[in-house]
Amino acid sequence: MGMEKNIYKYSRYNIVAQDTRDKVLLYNAYSLKYRYIQRYDFLDIYNKCNIDLGDVPVFLAEEGFIVPVELDEIQKLKDDIHKYQENADFMFLSIFTTLSCNFRCVYCFEQKQLCQTENLTTETADEIIAFIKRRYAEHQFKKPLKIKWFGGEPLLNMEIIRYISNELHKNKIDYNAKLYTNGRLLTRELALELKELGVTDEVVIPIDGLASTYAALKGCKEEDFYEVLNNIKDCENTLRIVIHINVSEASKEDVQPLFNLLKNDYGIKSKIVAVRVAPQNTDTIMDTNDVSFEDYQKATDIVKGNRRFGKKRGYGCEARLPDYYVIGTKGELYICEHLIGQQEYMVGNIKDQSKRINRTDTIWDSNRIIDDCIECPLLPLCVGQCTSMRFIDNIDCQKELRIEDTKKRLLEFYGGDNIRHYEEDRKPEKI
Repeated sequence: MGMEKNIYKYSRYNIVAQDTRDKVLLYNAYSLKYRYIQRYDFLDIYNKCNIDLGDVPVFLAEEGFIVPVELDEIQKLKDDIHKYQENADFMFLSIFTTLSCNFRCVYCFEQKQLCQTENLTTETADEIIAFIKRRYAEHQFKKPLKIKWFGGEPLLNMEIIRYISNELHKNKIDYNAKLYTNGRLLTRELALELKELGVTDEVVIPIDGLASTYAALKGCKEEDFYEVLNNIKDCENTLRIVIHINVSEASKEDVQPLFNLLKNDYGIKSKIVAVRVAPQNTDTIMDTNDVSFEDYQKATDIVKGNRRFGKKRGYGCEARLPDYYVIGTKGELYICEHLIGQQEYMVGNIKDQSKRINRTDTIWDSNRIIDDCIECPLLPLCVGQCTSMRFIDNIDCQKELRIEDTKKRLLEFYGGDNIRHYEEDRKPEKI
């Protein structure tokens, strides 16, 4: 018997960032590899099956630009995500401490539910602790519990954060928490307490432009803007603060001066990211204030500066994890925090829920999400993005714009002298 040939095909996750007469800049969104290759080599593989590995440079296979002809790349991606979900081995709770808020953000996805006086009570908190203990007894999680404190403004019900945290400590349940807050109530003293109570993950604080824009979009006073910046400055050495610069049509012109104000005038060292504000409920003002993809990318460029192109695979949001639960102030359970208060999406109550939420054959099923985006070469990076925005709010991900932006960034960061070539691997010139 002769030796079996290694036969390959062009990967469905390849993106051509540049195509000139002599060379092609190729990127693979699954392997995260990028290369300039000779154009004749590219033409030998482009959209072809039955590629003999002996006829092309070996690195094309080693770096994922071509894959074994029998490989089902979609199924492999699904298997990767299922393995990630199975290996998560922790419980993740997003707990709404209150629906009250000291601000009135015009884009809030909780428009119908927000600013009620409803707080999570100690009785419901006891049910949450009992729920956690039941799940730990059933599953024996190997990794610490994760909690996300959410609201409303969660710090308006600081008492319940203290209560649940102390009960977890009493029951010897290891956990770490993150907090979403507008930052207005976050003093240095409170930051020290929160750290002691287990808020050792991110503390996310959104900022919507300079003082006048901020006040208009958040329904507060301009003085509140400066108080929040001072609070960030006072607390960033205690907590891991992440500032979200919310980018909307109303705030897009403020991004550059705001970034300069944070970094230069206030000397803030916390991580800063640009976040595109999208309409997540059709009754919000952001339906007419959604910023364009191009303007959002400009904001991202301002905040990121000349950082290298992102090289991180995606596995989907926490809502797709088998033991992720969103808990409302009355103990009601949801899969996604964007759906809080919408009864049609409630999946149970903390009092009687002791099993995992079934995600199979629903919009939260990773198989369905991947199949919905099956033709997109960026799929390994975003895995369908936000499930509720895609399937419930019907928001277009603007795939073509994202692909073009990916090409642009590859050229910016890896073009010219920054790219590594493969002179040592190049095959002889064809005769």
